[in-house]
Amino acid sequence: MDRTTLDKLLEIQYLKGRIDELYKGYVPNYTSTNNRIVDTRISKYENKLKETDELAYELYMIESQNSRYAKRKSKAKMSALLSTIKDTLIDMANYAIICAILFDET
Repeated sequence: MDRTTLDKLLEIQYLKGRIDELYKGYVPNYTSTNNRIVDTRISKYENKLKETDELAYELYMIESQNSRYAKRKSKAKMSALLSTIKDTLIDMANYAIICAILFDET
């Protein structure tokens, strides 16, 4: 591996990391100037990644879409599980209250 290839790979790694950091702290709120600045910076780094290596850019976009899909799928499963647990806990609490009322020995 020659120096130019290594420099290109390190640049790609840096750009991907930078984009991920910006997305992690990004909250879409278009009335705020700060978020528009962050949005512009994300676009800048995405364009630079695309200019550096088109294939790396396409692979990054596919990876980020897959990650978002996996998070949505996981969130849906967790919500369903939590609602089931919530119902069970409410039933148990109601049972405990009923038992306390029926068997109150005060």
